[in-house]
Amino acid sequence: MLGWLRRDRKPQQGMSTSVLPDELVEDILSRLPLKSICRFKCVCKSWLAFSSNPHRRQKFPRTPAGLLYRKCEPDGPPSCLDTSIHIARLPASDREIDARLNFVPARYKYSNLEDCSNGLLLCYQGGGYKFEAFSDAIVCNPATKEWMAIPHTEPGPPVRLIDPRLCFDPLWSQHFYVFKFQIRHTGNIEVEVFFSENSSWSGCLWETQDPFCNASLFVNGVLYVMHLCDQEILALDAPDTSAQWLNHRVIQLPGFATRTETFNCCDGCLSQSSGILCYAKQELDGCAVRIWCLESPDKWVVKHRVRMTDVFKRDVLISRKVFWRFDYDILAFDMERELVILDDKKADKIISVSISTGKGSQFLKIPKTFTEPCRSLFYVPYYGEVPSLVRSMAQDELC
Repeated sequence: MLGWLRRDRKPQQGMSTSVLPDELVEDILSRLPLKSICRFKCVCKSWLAFSSNPHRRQKFPRTPAGLLYRKCEPDGPPSCLDTSIHIARLPASDREIDARLNFVPARYKYSNLEDCSNGLLLCYQGGGYKFEAFSDAIVCNPATKEWMAIPHTEPGPPVRLIDPRLCFDPLWSQHFYVFKFQIRHTGNIEVEVFFSENSSWSGCLWETQDPFCNASLFVNGVLYVMHLCDQEILALDAPDTSAQWLNHRVIQLPGFATRTETFNCCDGCLSQSSGILCYAKQELDGCAVRIWCLESPDKWVVKHRVRMTDVFKRDVLISRKVFWRFDYDILAFDMERELVILDDKKADKIISVSISTGKGSQFLKIPKTFTEPCRSLFYVPYYGEVPSLVRSMAQDELC
């Protein structure tokens, strides 16, 4: 196969060679882990050009490693967190990744894990319930053990809430953003944006209601944030350093309106497939999960319907104490690998469900406090170059 794929290999005397068409080579490489594809760049110049093509790279899968989380004492306060970041690993995930961030200087090692975007992590001192100041922040890549410190912003008037979001999409740009949403005590929302390209902050204004929710996604230069109160997504375009306003538009979500006075549930989950926004949510009775793809600015199309009764082996999947709620939450889903990751609240475990077969399997036993005070983050390693990040030792000397 190596001889067939190499385009610049000279045929030996008396031997015939075959060259596979681009489409077939693309199909073969798309079935391999991204880490292997990155290594193949060293085989020859034609492979380097082939694997570096942005159009083709978009089709290469990146194998998810699992869920990043921090432990919380079962009977302790929400602030009683373990100091280490852990990975609830999916089967066949890469076990070489240092999720505990042993490669960063000690002053940053015990920061709170706040966000994850396409393999990069955002951690900072404070955090918790986001009332504390945003200080000593870093962006790091556990797969390559590279990181950078985010410079402090100038102190301003007191804020009621700080919600930072990390935005990185290697298929769109090698640089990343940090959106720091701030709600003042007056109710006004201000946004500061960090640009890794020139390591600077820029302030922007944004006229909208409180948008904050755990679910957000950055794809093709757009930050999608799920609205807490309405059945909609706010799509914010990545600004440039001179922007004074954040351009945004509203995308109505599909599915089933479940926000009532007697029903308490999550707002579903966001993901992407080949640059297309995807959304998953339970049906009203919880007996199935539907997955939609946004095929045009206002057209959602159902791609999958996964029966949960086959996974949990029971027909009733909602229960009531004070409010009605589902017996499980959707933590993440991956269209390329055809997996849905669920938090089984009845059995206190995380399970992965195959979209194609509908079969589930447990891969982590969890405490009851795992998904509520401690936010879980889907982690897909990135082994490519991020110009702003440097090796730990080099930057440690500067500190």
